[in-house]
Parts: sequence; structure tokens; C-alpha cells
Amino acid sequence: MSKSKMSWIALSIAAGLWSTQALANPQLSTLADIEAALERGATVSVTVDLTRCAPSGSTTRPGTTRGGLKISSYRITPDGTLSFADEHASVGQDGSPLWQFIRYQVKPDQTVAFSTDLFSLPAYTRLIPQITYSCAINQGIEFASDRH
Repeated sequence: MSKSKMSWIALSIAAGLWSTQALANPQLSTLADIEAALERGATVSVTVDLTRCAPSGSTTRPGTTRGGLKISSYRITPDGTLSFADEHASVGQDGSPLWQFIRYQVKPDQTVAFSTDLFSLPAYTRLIPQITYSCAINQGIEFASDRH
């Protein structure tokens, strides 16, 4: 087999793998896309980069963290807002147990309100004031789905 034919076959295989990967987790660019994916039962992944979001409410510091989750439950309110949340246990720098609640609200104007509350365990004593940021779809927060 000629070298050019082998290169073409290798390139075709790589392109096929790339397109399969791209189709496996398409990016969702609008609230309507996100809702449609959730309503058909697709798994929707969310990635957040708070360095690209604006502080809001009483929060004045720019964000410094990034993270992600999969939407496990959600609700859509009469005004068209998609709401979902995440909660998880963690450990403070001093080794003390913590519990964090994070709420996301994707609004019809494609903005996303992010808020987090941090509590010490076991008493659920608030450790810091609520932290809030405002992002936009594909500008600080991105959504992708599987192909269900």
C-alpha cells in the first residue's frame, strides 16, 4: 500500500473518531436546547468557569474556581426559568466537614444565576455569606448532552 493511501486511511479514521466524539456530546447553546435534551431523557453535563462570570448580589470578588456536574433533577418555572441544584460534602482546609449547596437558574434571556451556600457539619452552621455570580450560556457556563 502506498504511503499516501496509508496517510489518507489514517486521516479518515482520525476524522471519524473526532466526529463520533463531537456527536457524542454536542454542546447545547440555548435554553431551548437544554430543555429539549432534558425532556428527552438525555444526560446533560454542565461545566462552570467562575473566572468568566460576574460577581452579583453581595459578592464582590471575581470567581476563581471551575467545576462541573451532571443535571440529575430539574424544574422549569412558569416564567421559563430552568432550575437545578447540586449538593455535596467536602472537607475544609482544617479538616472539618462541610456541606455545600449550589443552585443554578438558567433564564429565558440565556443568563445563568449561580449561588452557593457553605455550612459546617453536623450543625449546618453557615460559614460565609451566600456567594452569587451571573454567567451566560457559553460564557462561563457550558452545557453538553449525550445523544439520547
